[in-house]
Amino acid sequence: MSLLKDAFFGALSILGLPTDRAVVLMYHSVDPSTDYFMNVRPERFAAQMAYLKVSGRSVVSLSALALKLKNKEPLGGAIAITFDDGYRDNYTHAYPILQKHGFPATIFVTTDLIGKSDKRNLPRLSEGELIDMERSGLIDIEPHSMSHPKLTELTGETVRAEIVGSKERLEQLLGKTCSHFAYPFGSISSEAERIVGECGFESATSVREGTLSRDTHPLTLHRVSIDNTTSMAQFRGKITRAVDFYEWLKWAFGI
Repeated sequence: MSLLKDAFFGALSILGLPTDRAVVLMYHSVDPSTDYFMNVRPERFAAQMAYLKVSGRSVVSLSALALKLKNKEPLGGAIAITFDDGYRDNYTHAYPILQKHGFPATIFVTTDLIGKSDKRNLPRLSEGELIDMERSGLIDIEPHSMSHPKLTELTGETVRAEIVGSKERLEQLLGKTCSHFAYPFGSISSEAERIVGECGFESATSVREGTLSRDTHPLTLHRVSIDNTTSMAQFRGKITRAVDFYEWLKWAFGI
C-alpha cells in the first residue's frame, strides 16, 4: 500500500496547488525515539521543511490564511503548518527547524495537560516553553480544549467549558487573545461549531483531509495529516491537489 501511495502522490504532485487554494499541514509529535503513528522523526521533518524552502512555496501563518478566507481573497497556493496536542518535542526538535527556515506555525495545546506526559510517556510542553515560543513571534499557541474529549459526546455546557476554559487559560498565560481552535479528534458537532463562533475564533481546524478554497468555512478547516508513514514522495503530493483526488478515490471506492 505504501508503494502505491508513493506512486500515486509522486505522479500527481505535478498538479501543483493553484493560487485559489491552500493547504494546512497537521503534525503532532516530532521525536527521535517513539514509534507513535502520528510521530515524524526530526530528520524527516527537517527534510520536509527543506523541501518547502527550496520549492519556493509560500509558508504563512494560520492567522494570515484565516484573514484571506474572511475577505474571500485568493489563497495564493499557501501552506500553513500546525501541530496538535502540544508535545515538548515541538519545542526541542521542531521549533529549531522552523526557526532555521523562518516558517511560522501554530501549536494547539490541551490546557489541562500542560507539563504532563501522555500514555506513551511523551512529555508535553511546559508553561515556560509555551511562553518562550509565543514571544518569538514565529509560533502561535492556541487552544485544543481543556482535556481533549470528543466534543460530539458531550452536553452543551460541558462543550462550552472545554472550549472557553482552554481559551481563557492560554490567554491568561500568554497575555493575548486566542483566535484559533482545533477540535479534539476532529470531532465537530453543530453545537461545538456554534460555541467556537460565539467565542470569536477566526478559524477552527478539523482532521478531515483536503485542500482549502476561498469558499471554505473558516470554522471547519480541512487539514493534511503528516505521520510516520509519510514518505517524501507522499509529502510532495500532499501539498498539491493530489490529496483531494486521493480522498475522492477513497470515498468513491469505499477504501
